[in-house]
Amino acid sequence: MAGRDPAHGEIDWASAEVADGRLTVAIAGEPSKDWAERVAAIVERLQPAGGWSVKAKRTAIEVEGLAPGSEAEVRHLLEGAVMQANADFAPDEDEEEADAGASEEDAAMTEAFRAFADAPAENADDD
Repeated sequence: MAGRDPAHGEIDWASAEVADGRLTVAIAGEPSKDWAERVAAIVERLQPAGGWSVKAKRTAIEVEGLAPGSEAEVRHLLEGAVMQANADFAPDEDEEEADAGASEEDAAMTEAFRAFADAPAENADDD
């Protein structure tokens, strides 16, 4: 997850535990409460009718009502919801491209030019 925005999360499948038909799996990263709410909303829309009870939190996702053989379907549902939430919280492409392409020199010159917006215009007749 290196280099990812802290609003993003990933499912830590290595932490998965099932007890009495309830899956608990940790979320890696430091996602926001809004991110967790978005995951829960996506799961609610995507899961089949009569599906599982899913609770998404900042630190973990819990799924109740599992039956043997549903592992792949649950994984697909949760991974899809997390990917969509991460995409929803991704920075705008324009911001990424502007930041990625600017060298230190370009960034310094950009700041110098932008400072002109705050500075009073010099009178050209003074020369």
